[in-house]
Amino acid sequence: MKLTAWSNKIHVVGLVCLLAVDLASAAGLARLQALTVGGTGSSTPLIEQWTEAYGKLNPDVRVHVVEPPMGSNGSIRAVLAGAIDLAVSGKPLTESEKARGGQDWELGRTPLLVVTGKEPPPPGLSIEQLAAIYSGKITTWADGSPIRLVVRSPSESDTLILRKLSPGMDRAIDVALARPGMLVAANDLENIDLLEKTPDSLGTTNLALAQAQNRKLNALPIDGKAPTLVALRQGAYPYYKPLYIARGPTLSPVAQGFLEFILSVSGKEILNRSGYVSAPYPP
Repeated sequence: MKLTAWSNKIHVVGLVCLLAVDLASAAGLARLQALTVGGTGSSTPLIEQWTEAYGKLNPDVRVHVVEPPMGSNGSIRAVLAGAIDLAVSGKPLTESEKARGGQDWELGRTPLLVVTGKEPPPPGLSIEQLAAIYSGKITTWADGSPIRLVVRSPSESDTLILRKLSPGMDRAIDVALARPGMLVAANDLENIDLLEKTPDSLGTTNLALAQAQNRKLNALPIDGKAPTLVALRQGAYPYYKPLYIARGPTLSPVAQGFLEFILSVSGKEILNRSGYVSAPYPP
């Protein structure tokens, strides 16, 4: 009987301990505050660095990064609809999107890269040569091997940037998107995968993503201009991909705190280490 009583006492104590652990876990979960960030694939490594740094300062905040990447258009639609808290985009909000209550800030710029998996790579391309490749007038490399073009959808920021290189490039993009058999990447990460895995590939990415991913791709000078951060900072390389952060009409206090961190000196330092030239923006 004494053994049974002692066993019952141990059982009760065990239940009390388990209940205490459960209550502590529930209290911990209650203290956790969450927010959701969506954006371009190229911004994912940067968002992860912001998240890690912010988590050290605010361990009770959990930042969920949407995977797979939503892209610029998808993340902007989602943030305006209130489906996510913040959007990291490769393009600014339009006036109509701002009229719906959206706000955005330009964070920085990273060199747009024309890259190839070709070995050895050509010394560079002119904008005229690039337009001829996209339009199908030039279809082979100098050694006769086929140029395998990887393109993006019409509304993606890379496509919009390429259109602005010249009127000829604008027309060439229309032709490229209509050409049969084109490799079309759905997002930045799929794009860089295709460029690396496709023999004799040619396409675009950006320095920040290429730096974060450490891919086996060769960046080509455009019109003799080297695609480096120094050249971009000095204005010697005029081709770049901007990065914006946007919020919707309403913003929770926890999301506001993360936004303020991104726009702070600490957030700017992370940006500068990640292949961007930071842009002026309000504190």
